[in-house]
Amino acid sequence: MISRLAKQLAAPGLLLGICLLAFGLQTPWLGYYLDDWIILAAYRAGGANGLFLYSFLDNRPLVFWTWWAGFQVLGSAPFGWQVWTLFWRFLTALAAWLALRALWPQQARRALWAALLFAVYPLFFQQPSALTYSFHWFCFFLYCISLYWMIRAAREPQRYLLFSSLAILANAIQLFSSEFYAGLELLRPLVLTFVMLEGAPPLRRRLARAALHWAPYAALFCGYLAWRLVFMPTPGVDRNTPGVLYGLLTSPLSTLAALAAMVLQDLAEGLAGVWYRTVQASVFTFSPLSNLFAWAAAAAAAALAWLGLRFLRSTDSGAEKPAWRRQAFTLGLAGMLAGFAPGWATGRQFTDPTGLYNDRFGLAAMLGAGILLVCLLDLLLRPGRLQAVAVCLLIGLAVGQHFRSASVYRWSWEEQTRLFWQFKWRAPGLKYPTAILGNGALVKYIGSWANISAFNLLYEPHPALPDADLWYIDLYKTDLSRSVEEGAPIRDTRKFLNFSSAAGESIVLADDLAENQCLWIVSEADRHNPYLSAELTRVLPLSDLGRILPQGGAPPAEIFGREPAHTWCYTYQKARLAEQNADWEQVMALWDAAAGQGLHPRSEPEYVPFILAAAHTGRWSLALDLTEKAYFPDYIMHDYLCTTWRRIRDEAPASPEKQAALGQAARQFDCQPILAP
Repeated sequence: MISRLAKQLAAPGLLLGICLLAFGLQTPWLGYYLDDWIILAAYRAGGANGLFLYSFLDNRPLVFWTWWAGFQVLGSAPFGWQVWTLFWRFLTALAAWLALRALWPQQARRALWAALLFAVYPLFFQQPSALTYSFHWFCFFLYCISLYWMIRAAREPQRYLLFSSLAILANAIQLFSSEFYAGLELLRPLVLTFVMLEGAPPLRRRLARAALHWAPYAALFCGYLAWRLVFMPTPGVDRNTPGVLYGLLTSPLSTLAALAAMVLQDLAEGLAGVWYRTVQASVFTFSPLSNLFAWAAAAAAAALAWLGLRFLRSTDSGAEKPAWRRQAFTLGLAGMLAGFAPGWATGRQFTDPTGLYNDRFGLAAMLGAGILLVCLLDLLLRPGRLQAVAVCLLIGLAVGQHFRSASVYRWSWEEQTRLFWQFKWRAPGLKYPTAILGNGALVKYIGSWANISAFNLLYEPHPALPDADLWYIDLYKTDLSRSVEEGAPIRDTRKFLNFSSAAGESIVLADDLAENQCLWIVSEADRHNPYLSAELTRVLPLSDLGRILPQGGAPPAEIFGREPAHTWCYTYQKARLAEQNADWEQVMALWDAAAGQGLHPRSEPEYVPFILAAAHTGRWSLALDLTEKAYFPDYIMHDYLCTTWRRIRDEAPASPEKQAALGQAARQFDCQPILAP
């Protein structure tokens, strides 16, 4: 009894173990990325209505409920969403295995191989964007389980009504929620034909039975097409318009040529290129350290796969092998073509080098790719142990590549939390509205709209949709010259959000300009900071530090985590806040405490608030000493330090010690022209 139960659970357990090695090892240290922030902010600001507005304006009006249901179960913590999406990915692989095993009951081993390769196929690497892609895996699961129930209905006439009802319901939910797996509907008549070919009646009758079984799914698919192409409301521009399909009618020759190129490129990359990336020269390094862990995960996955397959010891039927090869090759190739088809229909492909995240257009093709790859291995390698070794090695290589990808996302989350906590230390509260002007995306896997959402979540002003109280503007993408020169207001719109503020209702932040720097919030006083880019310097007149309030609530811990340890950057941010309020004693207290802990500035500009505070509190020797540390040996801080001493000249109380220090600074740091009366 125990042995039989172990055999029954072995394949699901093996799938789960491989998924955990590929996607679960770094889950506790992953967070939110890209559209995750937008979806989260939409929910926190507007609940189900906010999610509906986002999905409606994103041309998927019926997908919002999948996120809403997830929030009811999980809340807003990123860890919950990471586990949730991994759970649905595992269930998708499990449902695919059930469907393939039901389709080819005499080829159980090869069905499991295909499911294992599908589970970790190294084509889609955005798994850590868990909130965003949770609905993709949920819908993919519904498609695969629908396929399984459809096969069961065709094989078991006595349960036809039950299994067909379940299959049609699951398929209707996924079809009308998302267009990602619409192309895979074309596999159903092929699968039903394979099932019916096993019977004894004449071929014509078997094909007729397959068509009869397919009829309700075909009717559902036609209904979906009518909804998607005719009746579905599409505000603004529908970015998922099937332009290639329309192009076949208006300019068939040029469209066919472009389509043929996309097909060949995606097939070649999907079958061969993705595997080359798992063994390219860059992965054979000892640094970063995470790469060694990636290889350890790869070895563990290969070993687990080998032990699991050995334990199962399933034997496939050799008599049906030629028929299986024909069917597997046909279904695998058709699955890849059908999976890529929705992207091709809109003129997009997963190999497009101009798109940073185009691998999502290959997600639906992974099932077909797994089947086709197993078929090719069966054709190229001797049956038995050699094929099993090859499958296990491929699984290991794929797991290692997914681990490396997750490491980059983990580093991004560390950088994001560092940035947002430092911003909150520097600006405990903000006046509304405030535009936050910054240099680029700030951190990998977060962009302009994601930053807008993240900053609003950091403070949660809870404005009434569609108005936002905080806005992030990427200065590398937005021209604010009219605001700088003419005082024109700052206005922007992102789908369901609007923002408007006066030009001066802004603050400017600078990040990742100097090695290992803290986050800087800068103003006109920092104009001579040598690390500021031209884009940042140009908008300094708009930066009003008065927008920053000294008091404010803590960020939501379930999103941003617990407050990090107070290292140097905490000292720096609080010193800048105290400088803003002319609390020079507090700045010096922070310096003394940091010095006692062995903490020190990470880059030269971070000495400036302490130079000012030392001067204002009469610690002139310290002010000169800190200036020397910031000045030598590169001299790039000359103008910034000299203008800092000019501020000291104009603002610090008069005294003989002040005059002596000014004279020494003028001589030692070549500041005579700047400090001259």
